Amino acid sequence: MPSNEHDRIIVAGGGPTGLIAALSLARQDIPVLLLEQQDAPRDHRRATTFHPPTLEYLDDLGMVDKVLDDGRVTPVWQVRDRKEGVIAEFDLGALKDETRYPYRVQCEQMELNRALYAELDGMANVDIRFSHEVSGADQDADTASVTANTPDGEARFTGRYVFGADGARSSVRKSIGVGFEGFTYDEKVVQYGTTFDVSAAMPDIAGVAYISDPDEWCVILHLPDYWRVTFSSREGEPDDVAVRDDVAEARMAAFFGASGATVELHRNVWSIHQRVAENFRKGRLIIGGDAAHINSPMGGMGMNSGVHDAVNFADKIGQVWRGEAGEDILDRYTRQRRHVALEDVRQQTIRNTKFIAEKDPDERRKSQAEFRAIAEDPDKAFRFMMGSSMLAGLRAANALE
Repeated sequence: MPSNEHDRIIVAGGGPTGLIAALSLARQDIPVLLLEQQDAPRDHRRATTFHPPTLEYLDDLGMVDKVLDDGRVTPVWQVRDRKEGVIAEFDLGALKDETRYPYRVQCEQMELNRALYAELDGMANVDIRFSHEVSGADQDADTASVTANTPDGEARFTGRYVFGADGARSSVRKSIGVGFEGFTYDEKVVQYGTTFDVSAAMPDIAGVAYISDPDEWCVILHLPDYWRVTFSSREGEPDDVAVRDDVAEARMAAFFGASGATVELHRNVWSIHQRVAENFRKGRLIIGGDAAHINSPMGGMGMNSGVHDAVNFADKIGQVWRGEAGEDILDRYTRQRRHVALEDVRQQTIRNTKFIAEKDPDERRKSQAEFRAIAEDPDKAFRFMMGSSMLAGLRAANALE
């Protein structure tokens, strides 16, 4: 660390957004203090989808092999109807001239987190403090500071800038004083992890499938060692009932028409939100990831978008740090990343959620016809996959001044 301990960037939050920001900064020889509220790296079964541009960023950071080695490469994904079967199928191999990684990878987010912690642990310019929960942030003309609850009591840490990657309840965002406008869906998601072979019950299933149904939609993801099955919540069913052994296994058996569909791995219940902060920056305080935007999981864009935030932020801070750009370049970070959150991720995930859960018969037929038409036309399919893979939105945002 430099002789002046304030000559550093403070990263609040040790999830993928914070970890990628820390690594991207450290690779530029910028000192980093990372504060994480948990007492050690924890295994959380959350995001599992890595889209092509995220894989490219991880490659640039020397971290993509961990995802490729521990994940399942998935070039083909489907839109299905529960009764009719496959509505449309998309092969990302068509994007081979647009990206080094023309496929999705299904890999536990926690696998990447482990690798990132291990990489950062060996870097002299990175200081990681566990059991440090950031509770607030402030700034003056030359520095930015956070207050954190630590094992030794409340403490204050100061650096040049603070990057808040401290989740949807972000203390850094609250310190900036910006709104977090949006909405929460009435319907929750119920998620099960199972080693039951879904492909035995559905032989034509792809590694990723979005199955629409007016009463019980479902998303199926095939990971290396298990299948993740996400259902819509049942009206009036308490969360603790939805994850009970007998309820989970009966629901699986009813959906797949097969006995033995056990749920021996994780069971979770999630609320679905669509929210974007009014601004991602106030002076020396900047936010990214879930602290700046949260969205429906339909499309697997949340974690990916946070990684893109982190890389964008680190690139611009690097330019400021080296004297290559003025501080106003950080406003460009907000313009670019907020544009993606509002005009790309938000719109796509709202559309995906509406399609999969649509109850009106006419609207369902219309949406299915649109997907069939896209899949049957190579040009339309190409443009659609450029959007759903996040390549088009990222490129458009990065071109904004």
